[in-house]
Amino acid sequence: MAMALPSPTQRTLFLHIGMHKTASTYIQRRLRKNRSLLRKNGVLLPAHRQKDNKLLKALAQESWKPWGRWLKRAELRGCNLLVSHEALSCSLYQSCSDGETPRGLWLADQLRRCGWKLKVVGFIRDQESYLNSRYTQLVKRLAIRSDFTSYVAKVMEGNTISECDLITLFGWLIEMPSVERIMIPFGASKDQNDLENQRQDPFQQLADELGLSAAVIRQCKPVSSINQQPGRLGVALALEISRFLKQHHPEALLRHSKQLRGGIERMATKKGWPAEPFNGLDSTIQQTIRIRYQSSNAEFCRCFWPEMTWDELFTSRLKSNGEASNAVRTQAADAELKACRGKVIASTLPNAIAVQIPG
Repeated sequence: MAMALPSPTQRTLFLHIGMHKTASTYIQRRLRKNRSLLRKNGVLLPAHRQKDNKLLKALAQESWKPWGRWLKRAELRGCNLLVSHEALSCSLYQSCSDGETPRGLWLADQLRRCGWKLKVVGFIRDQESYLNSRYTQLVKRLAIRSDFTSYVAKVMEGNTISECDLITLFGWLIEMPSVERIMIPFGASKDQNDLENQRQDPFQQLADELGLSAAVIRQCKPVSSINQQPGRLGVALALEISRFLKQHHPEALLRHSKQLRGGIERMATKKGWPAEPFNGLDSTIQQTIRIRYQSSNAEFCRCFWPEMTWDELFTSRLKSNGEASNAVRTQAADAELKACRGKVIASTLPNAIAVQIPG
């Protein structure tokens, strides 16, 4: 049985804002697979990632028209509107063209003028595991060439695409208490209500916040998770290829990065590398990260989880990370990586380019 559709005075824009590396891809794939069911139950969402990207771009440009068009579509269907994009966490806190107003406040004000409410749903991950996972993702995408320690040091200075200071990201919400917000601890030992967290499905956690009934959530079709880590050796291979091409053929790296990423993933799967995940976290780096964000995390808890402390949620996760798995490369391992590098380059780049690159 379909839920009661929202009345004009109850319409809400739901923003699922990430953070990065909190199962956003899985959530979005499952949302889209069940788009018709969600629409029948009062929740409209864009059908394609490109449409979400256009809304993200419009937000950065303070262009209201694309957002307004989606509100009209939702109104015509008697629905609330859901927009899900992990990059919203890094966009909403950025200042508008006036240099002062956070984009999140600008968006909330535009919605208020149209008679819409705003509800923000975020998933929060501890910085140690986040930085390890985000580094793996960026290396796999051939987007960075630094080692993990250097990457962490740069992120902790602030103002990077991997920003994870929670007050920097979400402080704008503190300034606007009229905006409903739910921050869900991701991979924590407890949830935001101090209840033991038995690895709850993040899609279901989001669906609960959309006001969907348990019966509707049970009807939602499953999807498989596809964001597999390439493993310690897959990360090493991606760094090897990225650094090598940056030196010998930077244009190939720029123009064919997607094909190269696919080649790295295939090589990693073929050799079973994902079975040994990358872990750059030793006890020293973990402690350095935790000290850097300790004050901000405590303030975040006071504002968003007043009944909980950061350590209650994430200390057990910290202890379970163990020692770093970055084994020193032997001469034989180095030779194998170079051989794999050559195979990936030869199999993914156009032959006219591949023959120009030294073996």
